[in-house]
Amino acid sequence: MKIVIQLTLPIIFLFFTACSSKSQTEVINSASKDISELLKTLIQKEKEINDLNQKLESCKNSKAEL
Repeated sequence: MKIVIQLTLPIIFLFFTACSSKSQTEVINSASKDISELLKTLIQKEKEINDLNQKLESCKNSKAEL
């Protein structure tokens, strides 16, 4: 009985260690994906703002010529 307990405890310990490591890795990967998506959105919005600024500048220049 004592041998069974001595063999079972390390197996249980390894199982929980593996589960916690996997969970931690998944959280880190999820955070990285979220940051990546936010950066893509930010870049897209920056491009849209630049396009609008160019259009506004064009309108100002055309009105100044009149």
